[in-house]
Amino acid sequence: MMEGATWLIHKYVMHGFLWILHSDHHDHSTERNLEKNDYFFIIFAIPAIILMCFGSRQGFNYLFYIGLGVTLYGMAYFFVHDIFIHQRIGFLNKTKNPYLLTIRRTHK
Repeated sequence: MMEGATWLIHKYVMHGFLWILHSDHHDHSTERNLEKNDYFFIIFAIPAIILMCFGSRQGFNYLFYIGLGVTLYGMAYFFVHDIFIHQRIGFLNKTKNPYLLTIRRTHK
C-alpha cells in the first residue's frame, strides 16, 4: 500500500501544488547539503508521529502500527533513494554490485 500511496503523492502532490519544494530534487539546482525537497521528511513525519502517539495511548492499536509503517518506509526510502542512488551522503559509493549500479544509473 505504501508504494501506491507514494506513487500517488509523488505524482499529484510533489509534482503538483508542492512542486516549489520538490523541483530542486530533480533539477539539482542546489549545491548545498540540504534541498527544499528535504522538508518532505518533516511533512511525512508529523502524521506518522501523531498516529504512533494516539495508537500508543490506545493500547498500541492499528494507528500505532500504521505510523510505524510510514516511519520504517520513510527510513528505507531515504537510505535507498537519497543515500545510495543520489549519493547525498557519500556512503555506499564503492559498490561493485551490477544490480545496484544499474539502479543508480537509471535514477540519476
